[in-house]
Amino acid sequence: MTADLASAALKGAGIATRLRRSRSGMIYGRRGSGVPVVLVHGWCLDRTVWMYLEESLVGEGYEVISPALAGYGASADLAGPYTLARHAADLADLLEDLDLEGALLVGFAYGAAALLELPRFARVAGMALVGVPSAAGAPYPKMRRAMLRDWPLFAQRSARAICHVQHSEATFAWLGGVFAATPLECALAGVDELAEFEPDRPQRWDVPTVFVHGSQDAIVSVDVSRDCVARYEDAELVEVPDCGHFVPLDQQAALLAAIVRLAGRAGGTS
Repeated sequence: MTADLASAALKGAGIATRLRRSRSGMIYGRRGSGVPVVLVHGWCLDRTVWMYLEESLVGEGYEVISPALAGYGASADLAGPYTLARHAADLADLLEDLDLEGALLVGFAYGAAALLELPRFARVAGMALVGVPSAAGAPYPKMRRAMLRDWPLFAQRSARAICHVQHSEATFAWLGGVFAATPLECALAGVDELAEFEPDRPQRWDVPTVFVHGSQDAIVSVDVSRDCVARYEDAELVEVPDCGHFVPLDQQAALLAAIVRLAGRAGGTS
């Protein structure tokens, strides 16, 4: 899919920005001006799930870069491997290609795991890790079997399971469609990666970091983020009330506020 075709395909999802392709092949959007914020989506999602946050950040005076990871969304044409290491390398290449000095990186769940695999942090001013996953608390083998039995049904149920707030039926249908559009090969590879992932970086950590977690997250316990804050230097926890796993949809304003606060910490103004 060319960047122009990908752009046209996503207009119906609420994002009419012009898309580009990175040197590693990822499709990404780039809008606005100001401090760059890179938004990295989660497992079986794509860059369109950031549409509300993207609008808010651009309106607040930030530049937003929203890639689709290899195998997902507009980057579904890219061949595997669909590993966290590959996604991290692609993201590092994107930061280098765009010369994004002082960028803020925001990752949701699987996207947060990919950010934690980044090989270097020289160009990063701060990180927001939303709903960071942990293999210890999730039934990934059971999930794999359910996906192989009925992937469309699993996708629809997942769209509801990651939310705590009761959204419209249209929103759940849209979100379920995003899940189901992920090629099964890619989805299974992601589950296998998550089944081995723990956010156990060493205590030395050289960028301001905020761990954002929904208080009602039924997918990953907020204790995972609490434990991370205890281990990581210069880290804060934002526990979002009345919120499930999918903070970007359940409580958009709270996530925006956490990113703005992070920008202040990274810039030395908070």
